[in-house]
Amino acid sequence: MKDPIVWRLIRWLYGAYFIFLGLSSALEMIGVLPEPHWDQYMSATSGAFLAALEATGFVMPLIVFTWVASGLAFMFDRTAPLGVVLLAPVIVNIFLTDTLLDTEWLWATAHAAPLLALAWHYRSAFRGLWNYSPPAAGA
Repeated sequence: MKDPIVWRLIRWLYGAYFIFLGLSSALEMIGVLPEPHWDQYMSATSGAFLAALEATGFVMPLIVFTWVASGLAFMFDRTAPLGVVLLAPVIVNIFLTDTLLDTEWLWATAHAAPLLALAWHYRSAFRGLWNYSPPAAGA
């Protein structure tokens, strides 16, 4: 059975958002696009956290790769659960940063709610994580 249109739209829009976000961030990192001035939208604590992530030299490229990979995974019904798994740690980080270091509850919820909805929709794909039985000894 095909995915209902509502779920396809949620998947595609959420995936397209992260593909766009990842590609534009990659272009900013290599200097093709100018870097945005996020500091005017975030607290000093949040800005310091982001600066620390950028200073590592590997965290931001890894996050950008994760955005693009998970966004591409959301484009297809078969790989959407992989998109949920890949994106979940990043979204938890975004949610906690936006709620604990800033007061961006709306932005945090806009990132987390579609992921939670998609995780619920694809919950049967994760059943093996909870119902795993190791093979019998000697088998």
